[in-house]
Amino acid sequence: MGLETVKEEILNSAKEKANSLTAEARKEANQITREVERKAEEMREKSEAEAKRTIDLIKRQELASAELENKKMLLEAKKQIIDDVFAEAKQRIESLDDRKREAYIKKLLEKAKKDIHVAYVYLNKKDAKYLKEHDAETASIIGGLIAENKDKTVRVDYSFETLLQSIKESELQNINKVLFG
Repeated sequence: MGLETVKEEILNSAKEKANSLTAEARKEANQITREVERKAEEMREKSEAEAKRTIDLIKRQELASAELENKKMLLEAKKQIIDDVFAEAKQRIESLDDRKREAYIKKLLEKAKKDIHVAYVYLNKKDAKYLKEHDAETASIIGGLIAENKDKTVRVDYSFETLLQSIKESELQNINKVLFG
């Protein structure tokens, strides 16, 4: 066996070993590539699922917010309608004819007399003429009356403003049903 043969055997052995190592490296590289691709696909799927969950959550939050804003606007509109109804009632009361105003004032005075011993009566300026027998004083009210006892320790307020406010507070649910079903 000559030097040339040994040299060829060494080269062939080295080539085979190199080919074997290269094949092994390629196989390992392919395996790593497949693993990386699998992990990348998993990450993409997780990312898409998380994005979908986030989008769904945002949609639900926005929908809830829009529904709440809608309810708020509806309640505000209902409140405005009720306020308008009471404003109109107040205007009608202010424009009552003299005969009706006088009848209401006298009925309210009788009611006050049932509640307290009336010594002082407060009326608006144009209603004072209906109770000449009382030494009535003027008050800043649209109508009705306010009465006090002799000591001014007990007062009943039958002014139209107070009566309207009392009706609004006590009958709000019924008014709401009548107006809005």
